[in-house]
Amino acid sequence: MTVTTLRKRGEPGAPPSAEHAVELRRSQSLVSICQTEIERLILDGELERGARINELSLAARLGLSRGPVREACRSLAQAGLLEIRANRGFFVRKLELKQVVDLYDLRAGLMRLAGQLVAQHITDARLDHIKRNVDEMDEAGRLGDFERYHELNVGFHAALVEATGNRRLVELYQGLVKEILLFQRGGLVSRSAMELSNREHRAIIEAIASRDGARAAAAMEHHILQGKERFLAGTRIHD
Repeated sequence: MTVTTLRKRGEPGAPPSAEHAVELRRSQSLVSICQTEIERLILDGELERGARINELSLAARLGLSRGPVREACRSLAQAGLLEIRANRGFFVRKLELKQVVDLYDLRAGLMRLAGQLVAQHITDARLDHIKRNVDEMDEAGRLGDFERYHELNVGFHAALVEATGNRRLVELYQGLVKEILLFQRGGLVSRSAMELSNREHRAIIEAIASRDGARAAAAMEHHILQGKERFLAGTRIHD
C-alpha cells in the first residue's frame, strides 16, 4: 500500500491555496490592465517617443500600486514598445529610420505569407466585410479624414491576417505593427497617398476573391513595399 504524504499549504512544493490562486489571478489582471492602458497612451501619441514613463503618476491615474505598473512596463519593453535605461527607468522606444525600414521589409514578408493563406481560408462573409471596410476607406480619403482612414486601414490589414487562421502569424504581425506605429503615428499621409493605397487594397481583394494564393501573396507584399516607399517619401519631405 502506497501512502501519499500531503504537504501543508505554504511548504515548498505544496499546491497553492485558493486565496493564493485568486490573488495571483488578480495580480495578473491588474498587470494586463496597466499594459493595455500604457500601450494605448503610446499608440495614441499621449506618450511621445522618447518620453519617460512616470510609474507613480500612472499608478495614481489607474488607482493601483506601483507594482503592476512596473510589471506592465517590463512586458512592454519585451514587446519592443518601451526601453529600459539603467538607473533611469522605462522610456517610450524611439526608433531610428533604418529600424522602421527593416520592420517594413519584415512585414512585407509576413503579408506575402498571409496572402497565400488567406486566399485559401477566407470565407465569403468575411471577404464581404473587408470589402465594405475598403469602401469606407474610400469615403474617408475623399473627406481627407486621416484619423478615420488610419483606423480603417489598421483594421483592414488585421482582418486579412486574422482570416489566415494562423494564430502565430497574427501575433507576430500585431507586434510588428505596434513597433511601426511608434514612428509612423505622427501622420505622413496625404489624400493622394490614401487614394493610391486604397487602389492597392482593392487589388488585394480581387486577388483573394479569385482564390489565387500566388496572386494574393504578390499583391499584399507589393502593397506593403509601396507603403514603405510612400513612408520614405513623406519622411524626406519633412526632413
